[in-house]
Amino acid sequence: MNANIYMRKEILSIIPLIAILLLPGCSTDPNKQKLSYLNSGDKYFARAKYREAVIEFRNATQIDPRFATAHWHLAQAYLKLGDSEGARRELANTVTLEPANAEAQLQFASLLLSRGQFEDAQAAALAALKAAPSSARAHAILGEKYILTHDRQKAIQELQLAIAGDPQRVEGYAALGAAYMAAGQPADAAAAYKKAVEMNPRSVQAHVSFGQFWFSQGKLPEAEAEIRAAAGLDPHAVLPRLFLARIFIATDRPNEAEKLYIALKTLAPDDPRAYQALGLFYRATGQADKAVVEFQSLLAAKPKDATVRANLIDVLIDLGRINEAQALNQKLLSQNPGDAQALLSNSRILLAQGKYQEASTVLQTALKSEPNCARCDFYLANAQTALGLTSLAKDSLARARALSPQMSGATAALADLDVQSGDYQEALDLAGSALKSNPALASAYVTQARALMAQGDLVKAAERLEEALSRDATSLPAVATLITLNMRQGKPQAAVTRIARLLQQYPQNVGLHVLLGVAYFNVKDWDKSAASVWQAISLDPKAKDAFTLLANVDLARGDYEAARKHFRAAIDADPRATVNYLALATLYEKAGNWDEAKKLCEKARQADPNSAAVDNHLADLYLDHGGDLNVAVSLAQAARQKLPDSPDTAGTLGWAYYKLGSVHAALPQLKESVAKVPRNPVYQYRLGMAYLADSRPDLARQSFERALAADANFPDAANARAALDRVSKLPHTVRQ
Repeated sequence: MNANIYMRKEILSIIPLIAILLLPGCSTDPNKQKLSYLNSGDKYFARAKYREAVIEFRNATQIDPRFATAHWHLAQAYLKLGDSEGARRELANTVTLEPANAEAQLQFASLLLSRGQFEDAQAAALAALKAAPSSARAHAILGEKYILTHDRQKAIQELQLAIAGDPQRVEGYAALGAAYMAAGQPADAAAAYKKAVEMNPRSVQAHVSFGQFWFSQGKLPEAEAEIRAAAGLDPHAVLPRLFLARIFIATDRPNEAEKLYIALKTLAPDDPRAYQALGLFYRATGQADKAVVEFQSLLAAKPKDATVRANLIDVLIDLGRINEAQALNQKLLSQNPGDAQALLSNSRILLAQGKYQEASTVLQTALKSEPNCARCDFYLANAQTALGLTSLAKDSLARARALSPQMSGATAALADLDVQSGDYQEALDLAGSALKSNPALASAYVTQARALMAQGDLVKAAERLEEALSRDATSLPAVATLITLNMRQGKPQAAVTRIARLLQQYPQNVGLHVLLGVAYFNVKDWDKSAASVWQAISLDPKAKDAFTLLANVDLARGDYEAARKHFRAAIDADPRATVNYLALATLYEKAGNWDEAKKLCEKARQADPNSAAVDNHLADLYLDHGGDLNVAVSLAQAARQKLPDSPDTAGTLGWAYYKLGSVHAALPQLKESVAKVPRNPVYQYRLGMAYLADSRPDLARQSFERALAADANFPDAANARAALDRVSKLPHTVRQ
């Protein structure tokens, strides 16, 4: 190779490297490079370009993993982006490298506290105190930690120290007041809230906290005075005005609340709390039609607000406009299949369609993506209640209340379950607690009425129902309970008059037409009962319980063919309502058509595989009218497990064991059924047969005689007489 050419190539290969080294601002000094990245990140941060800042700060930490300042700034950028995990990681790095950074320790402690890592949060707060011994915020965090771990006296001590360190900080007094309340010291709490106002007379938050305290104590005039003072300090403050409207509702001034909510839309047009308040008010006060119009208007103005869309979907579901709700929600699910709010709405649609197991599955999926979703737990409880899983429903409601103590609907639902289980005083206490949070909650008044009726106090029950209907005139649970109350009072016609008057105001209310049919049924006016039901069906061909009621009218008239036809129509209208299958099966049983009865029960089980009533009924049919004995035993066991206190499931399971030849397993179950309902002839007959198989003829004779005395013509009467005749020929025994 020519030497000159070789030299030129060598020189040319060096030139690019020289050019790079001579570029302005470039350096191979890593300290300068990391500072350059830090400064660049700070500039991005100052311009609110947090993602770009993250990249620069991360570059700095890659050059020097022990660069505490870069980790600290990176944590701040993550906090701005709402990335709590990234912030936690970088704060951990910061305090490891620089333990004396008190601010980092405090931020780290707050994040750990929010994640439930209480001991780690305490350690970080104590480290902050070591770096800054007079830190009021550190004491405040320790106080919050002790509140969350239920060590109330230590919480009070720490919060007092926080206030001593920063007497002007309103949050300290509010936290101390809450700690005193948790410790059952309302007088001390009042003093803490009052001191906050005295130290910060122009603080909106101080007045709001004091007002909220008075509200919790039921002292509404004092609460209103503080909230008005807060609103007067800031003509644009949203929170005090929202709370003032709540006080208006609690003091029966709904018109003033409505005016305030309307004003808030103009006052803070871009604050979701303000512009959604009117629609939520309409929904909470039973004005669902107005709520739909309001949310539709909001959605048109703010099409990207997912919460507005979710609220609209919820109200449409409330009104039974399921197809409209489903169409709106499907759009949300198609955009984000894992969105917890869309899944929640989907579950409500499934609940409305009677698809309880599917709703339960969807809600469990939603809770996996958002474990702290109180509403998810609330509606999961609804699904579990419908499935007969009362214990699980109570657990779900307890979680909902723990996550959202002010969720009055969850408290009211728990009270309702207590009524069902016979714990009436607990139900009254819980319903009262729900009403403290939401005095307009009609369902809580209905629950109180039902508990009082069970206790025999019909006068107070009537008062509670009037309260419910004054809050929600078309509350179907309230009207249905009123029908029962009027029957108990011996005034069934009163319900007819009341519902007819309501229908003059709400002629399109399908549920009220059905309930008027029930009221007419109770006064034995079959023609008017049927006419009311047909009116409901004309408004909604699938009106809930309409065809079931028509079938009962037919039965009252003795028209069994029409009853069968209407029960089949009821099944077509609501294929998941197993009660109609069982009622129709019973009609076929009376006609001796056991095969058709079995087919109906099998279809009912397909519609609801979790129904204990269906399992029990089908087991009975298999046991006495042909079917796999092992399947019958399994069905009876499943029913018994779901309804452990039912005499019916006890009797069926005992009969299944008897048929299986296991008399010793059968007797305890059959005895229990008879003990609970001694005048049921079927229970007595089955117990007699078990005694006979166990060589106890005297006890068998007693059971057969009691069965025939209760009803000489019950379905197994002939078998009972034959068995009794057989027993009389056996030798006497005294075996018990």
